[in-house]
Amino acid sequence: MDYVQPTNYIIKITNYNDSYKIPVLTPGKTFIKGYTNETKGIFSELPVIIFDDFTTASKYVNFKFKVKSSAMKILVPTSDYVNVKLTYYFMQVLQEINNTHKRYWISIYSKKLIPIAPLPEQRAIVSKIDQLFSELDNGIANLKAAKDKLEIYRQAVLKKAFEGGFIEKSKRSKDNWKKVKVKELGIISTGTTPSKKNKNYYLSRDFPFYKPTDLNAGKNVNTSIDALSEFGIKACRYVPPNSILVTCIGATIGKTGLIKNGGGFNQQINAIAPFEKYNPEFIYYQAISFQFQEQIKNNASATTLPILNKGKFLNLEMIICSKEEQHQIVQEIETRLSVCDNLLTTIEYSLEKSEALRQSILKQAFEGRLLSEKELDTCKQQPDWEPAEELLKRIKNENKQKKSKEKPKA
Repeated sequence: MDYVQPTNYIIKITNYNDSYKIPVLTPGKTFIKGYTNETKGIFSELPVIIFDDFTTASKYVNFKFKVKSSAMKILVPTSDYVNVKLTYYFMQVLQEINNTHKRYWISIYSKKLIPIAPLPEQRAIVSKIDQLFSELDNGIANLKAAKDKLEIYRQAVLKKAFEGGFIEKSKRSKDNWKKVKVKELGIISTGTTPSKKNKNYYLSRDFPFYKPTDLNAGKNVNTSIDALSEFGIKACRYVPPNSILVTCIGATIGKTGLIKNGGGFNQQINAIAPFEKYNPEFIYYQAISFQFQEQIKNNASATTLPILNKGKFLNLEMIICSKEEQHQIVQEIETRLSVCDNLLTTIEYSLEKSEALRQSILKQAFEGRLLSEKELDTCKQQPDWEPAEELLKRIKNENKQKKSKEKPKA
């Protein structure tokens, strides 16, 4: 593969509209950023691979396009004897550590050797990978749909719970059911981060130090990635066990966890240390409900980095009731959500397994183990089949001829 710089194909104005015909691409997860009506600078010599020179993300492209930025290369085939899509699949197997800011195509990827198979086998391998990936993608789509349905069910349970649906009306203590502000629920504090310059703060793992990434365990946050020493915990705000931590800054705003061990927490988080009369799990479940999460989003600053300051957080509202009713509601919620949580765990495991399966398919393909003997025999019947050694000779001769043509005349 050779490369073309994207400079001539960069979009001039980002006035995207779905009614326009030409897609604007990036090699990242979004792939298609939008559609443009620009008619000049459209790349049309297909198929190609677009490659992010810094993240090493890549996409196979077989339709006309423009690009979003110059931080990529357009990889074009230098020979008709190597299938472009097969090359793309091979690039998905390469696991380069891209933690340095350098251009990876010239320094690493362009030097990689790709296994070569006879042309009919290349086509058959691509066809089989496409088929297996299509089946895998359908399975993943079904898993994600099931996950979405579980979340809808979870929110329906929480909505009913905090509307009093799990307490018989005749037994409901009407005087105790009311809305209060978060500041009335307990001690509210915003986290701080002890200085990284003082190594004594981080010498030992005496106390957890919670960040938004540690809250993925939801109601059962037992550990944290980072930790503090006894010196470190004195240099930040301590929050006791059974406190509710709510992320109030950044892309994961609203992420919530109930901690089982006291510790420190960073400035992205506001903590609720409930008063004795409030059940921590009752507050936690209400904090993850759609109704409370909407309050967070609606009160956060409308900027690239959403922020809900402590003043606004203090004035968000929750429903409270008697402690006996709180316990009953928590039990009703957990009875219904325990099955939901078990299913969700199974789905998450299956999604992780599906990505491993994708890599396994690619590994088999480039180890010559993907096609069956029958499929290989069919390939050998194709008129353009020839041994890989002969094909490699053709490629080398082709490259020699191109280089000789490029030499300046004497």
